[in-house]
Amino acid sequence: MITKQIIQEHLESLTPEELNQVYELIKKLENAEKPVKKPSIMSQLRKISIDAPEDFYVQVAISLGRDVGED
Repeated sequence: MITKQIIQEHLESLTPEELNQVYELIKKLENAEKPVKKPSIMSQLRKISIDAPEDFYVQVAISLGRDVGED
C-alpha cells in the first residue's frame, strides 16, 4: 500500500479537531524552507571557461619538454 492510501485511511478515523491539527501541520510543512541543494561537481565544472590562445596546449607541452608532433 502506498503512503497516501495509508494516510487517507487514518484520516477517516480522526475527529474534526484532530483533522484541524493535521491540516495545520500540513500547512507548516508546505511553508517550511526547503534545504538549499548543493550544486553538483559537474554543474560547477560546466561554469569553468579558459581564455587561452588556440595553441595553448602545444606551448604547455613544449614547456614540459614533451614532443608535440603533427597528427
